[in-house]
Amino acid sequence: MTRRFEIYENAERQRIAVKCGFSFTAFLLDWIWAFGLRLWLEGSVLLLVNVLTSFLMAINRADWVAYAVVQLIQGIAVGMGAHKLRAMSAERRGYAYLCTVEGSNGANALAKLAALGTIPPEWRKRHNLSLPDFAPKNLQPLLSVTRITLKAAIRFRLVLVLLGLLMTAVVVLPVIIKHDGSAQGFTQILITYTLTSITALLGLATLWLACGSLAREVEDFSMQLVCTKPIPRWQIWLGKWLGLMTLNAAMLAVSGATVYALLHWKASGLSEAQQQVLREEIFVARAGAKEPVPDLEPQVEQLFQQRIRETAVDGMDREFVRKQIREQLKAANQFVPPGKGRRWEVPLGADAATRLKGQTMHLRVKFICPDYTSEGTTFPFMWEIGPPEGKRRLMLENSFAAESFATFAIGPDQVAADGTLTVDGFNLSDKPVLFPIEDGFEVLYREGGFGLNFARGVGIIFCWLGLLAAIGLFAAAKLQFTVAAFVSMSILFVGLSSGTLGQVVEQGGIMGIDHETGLVGQRTLINDVAVRVYGTLKQALDLVTGYNPVDALSTGRSITWTQLGMAFLLVVVLTGGTFAGLGMWIFTRRELAAPQ
Repeated sequence: MTRRFEIYENAERQRIAVKCGFSFTAFLLDWIWAFGLRLWLEGSVLLLVNVLTSFLMAINRADWVAYAVVQLIQGIAVGMGAHKLRAMSAERRGYAYLCTVEGSNGANALAKLAALGTIPPEWRKRHNLSLPDFAPKNLQPLLSVTRITLKAAIRFRLVLVLLGLLMTAVVVLPVIIKHDGSAQGFTQILITYTLTSITALLGLATLWLACGSLAREVEDFSMQLVCTKPIPRWQIWLGKWLGLMTLNAAMLAVSGATVYALLHWKASGLSEAQQQVLREEIFVARAGAKEPVPDLEPQVEQLFQQRIRETAVDGMDREFVRKQIREQLKAANQFVPPGKGRRWEVPLGADAATRLKGQTMHLRVKFICPDYTSEGTTFPFMWEIGPPEGKRRLMLENSFAAESFATFAIGPDQVAADGTLTVDGFNLSDKPVLFPIEDGFEVLYREGGFGLNFARGVGIIFCWLGLLAAIGLFAAAKLQFTVAAFVSMSILFVGLSSGTLGQVVEQGGIMGIDHETGLVGQRTLINDVAVRVYGTLKQALDLVTGYNPVDALSTGRSITWTQLGMAFLLVVVLTGGTFAGLGMWIFTRRELAAPQ
């Protein structure tokens, strides 16, 4: 493998070779490596940055993953700047630039120059480092396609229009549109609105550019010229994807940083009380814990067998009977009669009493009232929070409307020594209420800061864009531009229809729906096929859309490194990789020389 080496010469005509490109030694050792080059000032700066980073991470209680990410970014920056640091070290020792030579190593480059005698004029030109210089020789064509794709996308007018739309959605409109002065209204405009707009704009632009960058080049015959070069077609396809994702990363970084700065700037205009709500409920990464869901299946089966013995159910759908029994048991577990109470015991972890000491926690509740005449009214509740045997349990009274989420603070230090938070809720109204098992009761507690949480949310959006780029290039690998754009939009439309798919699976088909039960009255081949196909599609879509960072950031919910890793694995590697594999295979087998 050959590399470029810059040759430096001193007054005694002694020569040294300085390698161009990435240095793994600098990446791993940074300040130690700089001291080895006798760059005392630069090494001291890198050492100071390491110490400050460790200190800031310690006082902010950041986890080791966050520290590793910061160190990784710093290492990459030093590794990519290793050539400049080597050149700086040589110049400080009295060496001056002579020429650039290709060789397998530094000694080979010096020997090649010595054997030549006269230096060719083209060797004296200083080489400007580019992305391929940081890659192995066999991957340099791939990164060349990436660089060309990025340049072509930047020259494309859509990028300028996209940048203008992003700045309008992120900066102009949030400044013009006034919120109601509450933390919720502030969040709706500054987080939900802007991040949704960024995702939509970048998503549509990614599909459009992906289709255009490949299909257009085939249609105007420029791709045929590229394919004459010694580069596999799969590298051309992958280079296109990397170029689009580089552009997306830049756009997302600029717009995300703008939103983050705008959030803190505009937050200063809220009242002190609302700023406190922001700090406790929005500008935070809160984890949630729920009461363990009871296993009702043994009891469901027992009651089902009992009903079979007591009632004739031969003509009924047995799964429907089981569903009825299951819903009745769930309702009994959720039901809180008037003037009565219910106890929730939520495990927060064995070390929760120490880990959450002094931190304010919140309860997030939602209930349903079967009495529809109570619409628009509020329901009073009383809460007793803390260990049941404790003498100083926290007591609160409040009221909420039905069928909507409500969040309220419960104060710190209410967790028992075993990590369990016990909450007794009493229904003070004259009507019964139901707290759904799935989302009726949840404990929220601080898990981290808002900055890293916001960055992880933007990272999940970036994963979505990677999938969209793969879909667009998959369609463009075979189809013309307009048809590829239509197919990509159709795939995106199907992805947004997971609710319809879920309804078909739940009701058991698409034909012969009983409007009283909401289920298919009779099983047919069409219904069975529809359930299998729609169920498979829904499972695949749930993997992709199962991580919504906008909702999480708008409610101060924690986006963990595990969720970001799973989003990358499922969205980019698994789903996007499927489209990528098909796209590369189709593009490799496509006859580009056929008459258009």
